[in-house]
Amino acid sequence: MTVEVGLRERKKREMRRLLADVAMYLFAERGFDAVTVADIAAAANVSAKTVFNYFATKEDLVLDGREEIEAELVRAARERAPEESILSAVRRHTLLVAERMSALPAERRAAFLKVVQNSPTVHARMRQMSLQYEDQLALILVEEATASAGDPTPRVVASLLGMLARLAFGVPGWPDGRQRSHAEIVAGIEAAFDLFERGLSEYGVQKKR
Repeated sequence: MTVEVGLRERKKREMRRLLADVAMYLFAERGFDAVTVADIAAAANVSAKTVFNYFATKEDLVLDGREEIEAELVRAARERAPEESILSAVRRHTLLVAERMSALPAERRAAFLKVVQNSPTVHARMRQMSLQYEDQLALILVEEATASAGDPTPRVVASLLGMLARLAFGVPGWPDGRQRSHAEIVAGIEAAFDLFERGLSEYGVQKKR
């Protein structure tokens, strides 16, 4: 029975991955809005109902696995060692996610970046998901800092941590839209975290000549 359940779960994961991959390439090729769920189903040789059984919305096809990554971020913050800062925990998680993204085929990474940059609804859905987990980060900070009611600091810090974590995907922070190499993404992550670790008091201040 265990073997049967394991096989069924593996087939479900494989179908989910297939649908997400097919959808990603169609979105990148034709544009997100131009592709329907029926198009994705036909390309994957399944019914539209099957697609909806795995994904509630078209946007979720692009962001497959994103909720798991966001949940891992919260766990990294909550379960870190007592002497480790939350900034350090988020940095560690972000670098791990960057490694995971680097392991994906280059064409899939390029397709993801293209779809996110050119589809406002996908970008909005990604931001909505991030906000939910930033709220959880804020609660952790409230508990640890014993912040008073109405103190905006935990939410502001959580928002900054969420933005830093999204650098792993190579999406925010680079307005020219060029796809970055893994080395460039890691360098950008390290530089951004170093900046926040030092503090922003001197950032952008013009030096006297």
